[in-house]
This record gives sequence, structure tokens and C-alpha cells, in this order.
Amino acid sequence: MGLIDFLKEQGFIESGTGNKEKEKANRSDNSQQASSVPPTYFPVSDTGDPVSSAPTDVEPSFVTPLKQNTSVKEEIDPTFIKFFEDELVKANFPGPDYFEFRQLLVKTQQKMAAKGVAAPEVVLQAVLMSFEAQEVSLPKLVEAARRYKEILKQKNSDFLKGAETEKNNQLQKRQTVLETHNNNIRKIQDQLQQLELQKKQLDGELNKEKTQLEVNKTLGKEGIEKIEKAERLISLAHDYMQSTIDTDIKRLQTV
Repeated sequence: MGLIDFLKEQGFIESGTGNKEKEKANRSDNSQQASSVPPTYFPVSDTGDPVSSAPTDVEPSFVTPLKQNTSVKEEIDPTFIKFFEDELVKANFPGPDYFEFRQLLVKTQQKMAAKGVAAPEVVLQAVLMSFEAQEVSLPKLVEAARRYKEILKQKNSDFLKGAETEKNNQLQKRQTVLETHNNNIRKIQDQLQQLELQKKQLDGELNKEKTQLEVNKTLGKEGIEKIEKAERLISLAHDYMQSTIDTDIKRLQTV
């Protein structure tokens, strides 16, 4: 498994596709499966302080890892140890060497501890005698151990480069998302400004219409008043004319 797939499986990298709740559930399942398979050849204490916490009559100091740096906040995660351990399994050289020595060291310690024998020197000498019987000397073991160290160093370098690349990818994704949101915000702000201008224009037109309405109301009232006055004047003129004619008729009839 590559580093990116491993980090995705552990939930350190989001794939960016699919249902997030489903991915979260899958990561939880994968984490439980990974935690159920601890490192085989490089055991790690659960407390993060294996030297001080591990009983000396059960785990010899050369089998358990060295005490962690107290300045580091995170404790060693066995899952990551297992990841590197699997990489060493892939790179295991033919024949018995340091890798097989490490396997036998752990197995022998477990067997002897079960019998009540846990002195580190006894376990170590028993394993060394087994390798000497296979014509694998101590210098050869040391040389092979250094070769495995170089492999780990190269793997670590490759993985860190991959992690850095993935960090840059995640950063780029984040910048892209942020830029998209910023563009959307600017568009909405522009729309709001346009709507504000339109509102001002409409408010102006509305005020004009209201003013014109009041003017029209005044004009209408004046017109009505003028017509009503004309009606009164016509009625008066009509009555006057009718009265005058009636008077003339009466005068004519009396002559």
C-alpha cells in the first residue's frame, strides 16, 4: 500500500469524492482493523513510554522500542510502525540476516517469558547462537541492520516527499475553493450594488409618480371646481334669460 492510500485509510487525507459520512464510516472500520494488527517485529508499548512501563520480566529492553522524546506531543502510533514494518517485509533480503534476527528475537523472548525466563542477555545469546549455527556472524547482522536502516531512510524520504506533494495538493484545493467562494461573494456584492442602484432609481421614479399624483389630484380638483362654477353660471344665465323673456311676454300681452 502506498503512503497516500495509507493516509487516506487512516483518515489523514480526504479523497474528495463520494459521501462524506460513508467515507468517515469506512475510515473508522479501517482504523479498527489496523489497530487490531499491531507491529510484529517492532512492538510498541500502549503507554508511549515502553521502557518505564513495560515490566522487565516480560519484555527485554532490546525488544521494546527506546523511550520516546518527551518534547514530542504525539505518541508513537503502532499503525505507522506496522506500515514501515510491512515495507521492510517487502524489502527483506534472501537468507537469514538482521530481519530474521529481529523476528526470532521477538519470538524467543515471548517463549522464554512464558517459561519465566526474561533476562535480556539470555534471550539475546540464544538468538545469536542460532544465527551462528547458520554461519551468520554478529558483524553480518550489524551490516544487514544498517542496510535495512538505509531502506527505511529512503522509504521515509520518499513518503515525506509524497506527503509534501499531497499537502501542496490539499493546499491548492483549499485555495481553489476559497477563490471560488471569494468570486461568488464578489458576484453577490456586485448584484447587491446593482440592486441598490436599481432601488434608488425606482425610489426616484416612485417619488416622481407620487408628486405627479398629488399634482394631478390638485389639477383635477381645480377642473371640477371650474366646471361646477360654470354649471352655476349657466344656470343663473339660463334662469335670467327665462325670467327676462317671461317678463317681456307679460308686457306684450298687456299692451
